[in-house]
Amino acid sequence: MPTRIGFDWRDLELFIAAADSGSIARAAERCHIVPSAASKRLSDLEAAFGTALLERHNRGVRPTAAGLALLVRSRGLLEEAGRVEREIASYGAGLSGHVRLFANISSIVEFLPPVLASFDRQWPGIRVDLEEHVSARIAQAVTEGVADLGVVSELLRHDGLELTLCRSDELVLLAPPGHPLTRQTRLRFAAALDYPMVGLKAGSTLHGRLLLAAGDIGRDLPLRIQVGSFDAVCAMVSAGLGVGVVPRAAISPYLVPLGLAALTLDEPWATHHLYLCRKAGVSLSPAAERLFGHLAASGESA
Repeated sequence: MPTRIGFDWRDLELFIAAADSGSIARAAERCHIVPSAASKRLSDLEAAFGTALLERHNRGVRPTAAGLALLVRSRGLLEEAGRVEREIASYGAGLSGHVRLFANISSIVEFLPPVLASFDRQWPGIRVDLEEHVSARIAQAVTEGVADLGVVSELLRHDGLELTLCRSDELVLLAPPGHPLTRQTRLRFAAALDYPMVGLKAGSTLHGRLLLAAGDIGRDLPLRIQVGSFDAVCAMVSAGLGVGVVPRAAISPYLVPLGLAALTLDEPWATHHLYLCRKAGVSLSPAAERLFGHLAASGESA
């Protein structure tokens, strides 16, 4: 038999409000109940857990060690409860599902917009919530059930995930007009390391790959500036701040307008793969299964 839960979502909301504000009276005001009722609910919550969650003092309240642990868990629980509420409510609104998709910047720039637009035309009743994250965060979110599906670049470890190849592209060296490297159309990565570089922010899969590639030949990565998007890389390279390594498909719209050169990298790691990921051994909802199939099929036809 399942264990009976001795509290509800409103108790957790009240507890978070008290811990954040340091005052039961302010927490009661925020949660639209009278202070005496708030105090009683918090006492009942402590009784349900069998331990003190708040230290009461003359200036208000502060969380105990147990309270701090509950505070961290409560935020995640309430966030997930909100997702459940929105998803179930979508059925009542005449929709047929809700999918949480996390994707990295490469996939968002390279192929997701038209694919999601075609999915919306085919399945107008399914709402897709898309969030951009780095691949490591996406993998974590999918394994923890925070996201239903993810699109990631190659991962060093992917325990608990099923990966399906959906796109392949090549990494190229981006250089401004007149740069010495533009005298050739194909070069080794080591040649680029003699010049300042513009890169993506730390934590991105591409940044990690370039660090490894430089380390493999005993070199440091000469980063001059790091930015958060491929269009920003193009702008910085165009301004003469360095060269950059980027997926060709992500920067093709900027080459002619900015006069940039995309040079082929003669390296085995310069093939850029994107993968669909889902939690291993777990069935998807019908809506998520439809989106997974649509994304997979779009990769096969690309």
